[in-house]
Amino acid sequence: MDHDEIQHINENRICKFCEKPLDPDEHGNRKYHTECSYKNKLQRQKEKYKVGNSAKLLIQKNEDIASRFYELDKQKEGIPYKEAEKAGLDFDCPVTRWKHKGKTIYFFDQYGYSIDTINGITKIFIYHESDFN
Repeated sequence: MDHDEIQHINENRICKFCEKPLDPDEHGNRKYHTECSYKNKLQRQKEKYKVGNSAKLLIQKNEDIASRFYELDKQKEGIPYKEAEKAGLDFDCPVTRWKHKGKTIYFFDQYGYSIDTINGITKIFIYHESDFN
């Protein structure tokens, strides 16, 4: 391939971010303008953060709801499952599973819950990590 052919190939390259032509004198492997490369990196980081941030916000929301239920149910009689759902507790939230006395306890962060059916009523029982110290 001679110099004119290489020059012709470089002239047809476009930036993957802004879709404008790349400088034909730039390195042949370049896919972005310098400023577009940086903007593309920021955009990728923002998307990654958004996924992590949404999980964090969901955990924080569940922690808040669980802490209120924990204070309301000091006698550990349980909260009806439907009431917890109505309050906004999201059972599809990321959790850590603990086994304690044959029960599975799902912890968001400091607060967790277990589910049990008593007399035909499904209830959740809220725990704080201090309950296990």
